[in-house]
Amino acid sequence: MRTLIDLPEKQMKELAEICSERGFSRAEAVRQAVAIFIEQNRTSRDAAFGLWKGQTFFLPGDSQPLPEDGLAYQEKMRSEW
Repeated sequence: MRTLIDLPEKQMKELAEICSERGFSRAEAVRQAVAIFIEQNRTSRDAAFGLWKGQTFFLPGDSQPLPEDGLAYQEKMRSEW
């Protein structure tokens, strides 16, 4: 996909120098920069998935942890209906 971007003249000159030294196009440099930006700013589902697995839960004011996780408790309670 094509897109237009505006860059300050100083950045354009520096970008052209770097691309010339490394032997690739400005378009490739911009693609690489966008890929890095996306990677650094993406909210990773993988990082959050299972975040609470294995955690110990306490009710407010209790010193003993709950014997089971919330989902197991919910299923147990619903099975009584």
